[in-house]
Amino acid sequence: MKKIFSMAVLVLLTQLSFAQYFKLTDKGFVSNENHDFAVVEVPNVKQMDVYKNVLNAINSLYSNPQKGLSVLEGESITLTAYEEKALPVRHGGGGLGKSNYQYDLSYTLSFLFKDGKIRMNSPTFELRRWYERTSKNGSNWGRSGWRMLNLVEDKKNSTAIYDQNGKLILEDAANGLNTHLNALLKQIIDKSNTINNW
Repeated sequence: MKKIFSMAVLVLLTQLSFAQYFKLTDKGFVSNENHDFAVVEVPNVKQMDVYKNVLNAINSLYSNPQKGLSVLEGESITLTAYEEKALPVRHGGGGLGKSNYQYDLSYTLSFLFKDGKIRMNSPTFELRRWYERTSKNGSNWGRSGWRMLNLVEDKKNSTAIYDQNGKLILEDAANGLNTHLNALLKQIIDKSNTINNW
């Protein structure tokens, strides 16, 4: 009985420690309140200090953030980043059965600031993978290039996370994006809360 109780407490604590600011839908990311933004309270901290703390957190977490940073001092920060092979997705590749693919992830995170508050706008993203088409003898068939994983399928590209009716097709892609981008936001927020407490 103690073992079951301990496991239940561990699962609950794990879920509570992970902030889920946004969830992916066929319209993009929305907050738990179905808004295109989420607000984090930072009590008793002035706007400029909140801004500086988030900027310092981003600078400490990313190896070269200046390339993808756009700032309006004291008011907003927009971070554009790229990660190679960030998201594994299993889906049909046109042949028999399903295959595992590694997608590169480009994303944008943006933050706005007021006294005691951080507004995070819904993340935007793009998923793509390099596709090399070769024959059995190793010669290139000339159809190599980037393949996109769209949010919603369209006439040009049926590889998508959702179908045209909003039904989830690739659950592991949606779960991977939810986990990855929420974890990034949580890292930035957590780091910004401890930046001056050393």
